[in-house]
Amino acid sequence: MQRLENAGLIPEDRLPTYLTGFGAGLALVLLAEVAFGVAVGSPLVTDGTFLVGVITTIPFLVGISYAGYWLRSSALSPARYPRIGWWCLSGLGAFLFVNAALIAVDPIESWVAILSWLRWAVAFGAGTGLLIGCIEARAIERALTAERAVLRTEHVEQQRDYLDYLNGILRHEVLNAATIINGYASTVLETESGLCDRNRHRLEIVIDESEEMSTVIDDVRVLLRTTEGSYQPEAVNASRVLSDELDKLSNRRPSLEVAASIPDDVFVRADDLLARVFGNLLSNAVEHNDAATPRIEVTLDPGPETVRIEIADNGPGIPNSKLDVLFDRVESRGQTHGLGLYLVSQLVARYGGTVDLVETGPDGSRFAVELPTASSGRTADPIEESSTTALVVT
Repeated sequence: MQRLENAGLIPEDRLPTYLTGFGAGLALVLLAEVAFGVAVGSPLVTDGTFLVGVITTIPFLVGISYAGYWLRSSALSPARYPRIGWWCLSGLGAFLFVNAALIAVDPIESWVAILSWLRWAVAFGAGTGLLIGCIEARAIERALTAERAVLRTEHVEQQRDYLDYLNGILRHEVLNAATIINGYASTVLETESGLCDRNRHRLEIVIDESEEMSTVIDDVRVLLRTTEGSYQPEAVNASRVLSDELDKLSNRRPSLEVAASIPDDVFVRADDLLARVFGNLLSNAVEHNDAATPRIEVTLDPGPETVRIEIADNGPGIPNSKLDVLFDRVESRGQTHGLGLYLVSQLVARYGGTVDLVETGPDGSRFAVELPTASSGRTADPIEESSTTALVVT
């Protein structure tokens, strides 16, 4: 049977149509029998055996015709259709053979009665085989679904173990090595007064690259945390988190001008990684800003369902060639607006929010983040204390 299925004798996509047409054809044959018997005044149409045959045929005709519609709307894969079709044909053939043998053993003089008997045998056999085929197909589909679920669970467990291992390597090996490289390079740069400008510049490159490595490793570690399956959003004080990140940025960049409008105690549904969203957007606004006096503007606008945070800078803007892939994962180094913005997009999506580049040009860029408020489907009490932030200019 499997070999015949694979031979394409019963096309997968045509079986529902064949079944509907077959059921309709048998119904027409039955109607033609009754109409012909009534027209010629045959006593067969009033015979009890004939009437029982007609009545018992009708459910199978309806079932065969309905099966075509059911297959189109069911969740069964079309890969199961050929087997269902062959069950239908097998039932038809087997039952027709048995009844033909009975007719041969006990001959019937009326050809009309013989044809009626054979028509009943075809409908009964095809309908029974079709029912068996559909039941078997559903059983196979359930078994395959369960097997795929088990394999998927095993794969997820393997991936989680692998990510835990990768996280351990990043935390204990690579990040420690980057810290040691940075420490030794900084010590040499600070203590060795006889360094020439060329070697001093090389050491500064080593320090910058090690710091960049640490940042990338830290972002990767955060991304690994987002793969944890036990995520539960909480009510996080976005006002305080954003203010803290602004303070950190101002401390690192004393010449930076910051204009911030942040109301107190605005809570959103997020987690403790929300700081990475704000930190990456703020750092991105500064790192790519070549203005004589870098400036950023930050606003937090609470709404009934979402909270909107906008971060604008006076940098050179983002090239058109980068706009379509701005939030995509970086496959190689040397690309600006890379892993940080990808991390931002992943975290914001995790929170059920959105992040967009609202505008960009020679006068600067503006990013907007919208996050669901904690009051819209809150799952936890506020976990942060209140804070106060107004306008800050340094």
